[in-house]
Amino acid sequence: MCESVPMPAWSCSGQAPAVRGRVGPPPALLWLLLCVLLAGLLPICGPAHAEDANGAPSGAAAVQPAAAGSGAAQIAWPEKLYNPAPADDDLILPLPCGGAMVLRPVVIPAGGLLDDRPVEIGQGDPERGYKEGRRMSWLAGSFSDADAPTRRYYIAKYETTVDQYAAVMAAGASDCPRPTMRGRLPKTEVSWFEAVDYSRRLSEWLLANAPRALPSEGSEPGFLRLPKEEEWEFAARGGMQVDETEFLAPVFPMPAGDLARYAWFESSGSAGGELHPVGLLKPNPLGLHDVLGNAAEMTLAPFHLDRRGRPHGQAGGFVSRGGDFGTPASQLTSALRQEHNYFVAADARAKRMDSLGFRLVLTAPVIVSSERLEAIKAAWTALPAPAMAAGGDAAQALSDLRQLAEQTDDDALRTRLELIERDMAKGQAELNEARLRSLRALLKMGALLGKRVVTDARRADAVEQLMDLAESRFASFETDVAGRAGGADAIAEARAVLDEKLGKWRAQRDEIRAGLDNGLSYYGDMVIQTARDYGEAETATALGVVAEEFRLQRNAYLAPYAARFTEHMALYRAAGQADKALWLRELHEVSPP
Repeated sequence: MCESVPMPAWSCSGQAPAVRGRVGPPPALLWLLLCVLLAGLLPICGPAHAEDANGAPSGAAAVQPAAAGSGAAQIAWPEKLYNPAPADDDLILPLPCGGAMVLRPVVIPAGGLLDDRPVEIGQGDPERGYKEGRRMSWLAGSFSDADAPTRRYYIAKYETTVDQYAAVMAAGASDCPRPTMRGRLPKTEVSWFEAVDYSRRLSEWLLANAPRALPSEGSEPGFLRLPKEEEWEFAARGGMQVDETEFLAPVFPMPAGDLARYAWFESSGSAGGELHPVGLLKPNPLGLHDVLGNAAEMTLAPFHLDRRGRPHGQAGGFVSRGGDFGTPASQLTSALRQEHNYFVAADARAKRMDSLGFRLVLTAPVIVSSERLEAIKAAWTALPAPAMAAGGDAAQALSDLRQLAEQTDDDALRTRLELIERDMAKGQAELNEARLRSLRALLKMGALLGKRVVTDARRADAVEQLMDLAESRFASFETDVAGRAGGADAIAEARAVLDEKLGKWRAQRDEIRAGLDNGLSYYGDMVIQTARDYGEAETATALGVVAEEFRLQRNAYLAPYAARFTEHMALYRAAGQADKALWLRELHEVSPP
């Protein structure tokens, strides 16, 4: 009964809804009899159409968990109860009891196995800096994309719900939940240990019953777990769907303008002091719902203080992210994090809270095969190798240090030489990483400058055409009124007006052309300097990543200009000459994707 537990008004509908296309549901007793008769023929026995007052299929045994190894992993729940806002690239995983869980891809451009993305997390508020201060971290996805230089991980689209939790923890058919709107509430009152165990049980069930539903890396299928804080915050801020300034903002971009349309927080006009079903509000740019507010979300690693740009060495309790229905709007930010003790000492049990839930991520192992291991080793060995422009001195110095350490019989000297080699290799690897970031930034700037040059040229042409059109119409006007009474005065007046406008248009055209000349000069300088500093191979790798970043940030129209920029770099390397007129013509020929 809805009255037995205090619940929001939406959870009690009063009477069963009408069923489209039928006069009414079959009698419950008749349906139960049919289930018994067909139990040996059907893997899942439940109501075909009828729903109860909570929006759930009627009948006590709606669906049963599939037996291990049976392959029976059908999704029987109504879509509105596990994915109320479907999207084209949703990843849908089946659950026991006919349920489902939906995840969203988090795509990260990557040019190689050890290529990861620097991500600035945290916030600049000095009052909260001790635990939420800004710091750099690095992220890479688990799953490779065959058609693009990207890797991805997946994160749950919604917070884990009451029904999803019950389905995975069900011991048998009698424990299966009937999916309802009430069951779409975030699952809270679970400990960190129980959330981890839920991810284990769900991963094992999927491996046994629906292995093909799991993305794979090589031959290794993915698995579910709680997210790292970096994974959670990168996705919560919008990932690659937002630009850098939007990413660093306190909250993700909200086109609708009102926080209450995206998050449940402490307010009578928002959460009203209680949890709400997932998916009722608008999503963030990555398609995640309720990532701020509603239930706070547990993460995998223990809490660390911030030590001015790096985590402090002491590990504490577990961390929740995103705030909850009791968090004031002024505190609800993407950087919000809270430490919790794993245990409640007074109760001698693991900590559970009615405002604390979780969502899972789907990732994969790093070393998925012997071939992958060898590729990782090769990539790691190449990390400190100096890039083309750095010359051979650094590489020779590293080699000499290594040989000296191997040849000396003095253990103390060997240790010191090894430490020096380590520091030099680390410094060279960091230098290479900075070079790669700079190259990607240069390719983006080259694309922007190339597009700007084309835009300015077209603007100048448009003004010139406007001037020609005005002169042509004046000539026609002059011909029409010549010889008429008052015609000479009209022609003189029109000429004066036209000359004034032509003067303004010429000034505008000349200003645009001056900007065009400057832009083309800057473009040429960038082509020459970037071609001198970077080789063809590293440029080609960086171009693929830049093109994917443009696509993810909805700037795909710039990718062809980046490609043309690299072509002009190659022309300069080959000929040693800069032909700005040719470059301008070829920029005009760029076709948008």
